[in-house]
Amino acid sequence: MTNSDCINMLSDMWVLKLERTIEKIKKDIVTLGPLRPGTLYERHSVCGKPGCRCSREKKPIKHGPYYYLSYTFKGKSYTEFVSGKKVKAIKKEIQNYKQLVKLIKMLIDCSIRLAKLRKAKQWFMLKGGKKWHKENPYPSR
Repeated sequence: MTNSDCINMLSDMWVLKLERTIEKIKKDIVTLGPLRPGTLYERHSVCGKPGCRCSREKKPIKHGPYYYLSYTFKGKSYTEFVSGKKVKAIKKEIQNYKQLVKLIKMLIDCSIRLAKLRKAKQWFMLKGGKKWHKENPYPSR
């Protein structure tokens, strides 16, 4: 087996591995479910009514918790009230969104690596395997 054969076999293995990884990422994206960008936070407030528990001088007890979702979409900021009943679902949607962003970054990374590997293999095949180490435009990481 020549060096050229070994390099072809290794590059084919890497191409196959990257293609499988890309397909897995795509399947993971499809199964995410509902998603939302943003941050969920809770607030406690003071109403200001005289005699209310929230306006005591010593150890006031504020009203709440009240939940809000804050996010930016198409360059515009939004803040929405979220009822206590929907907090768990909103947290899951935010988690799904963060997972989507992570998967997209992984997909782009794999796609770039695959394109570079295919280009390097094509270059190598044109050169006939000569001077691989000296002239390789895509050195290993």
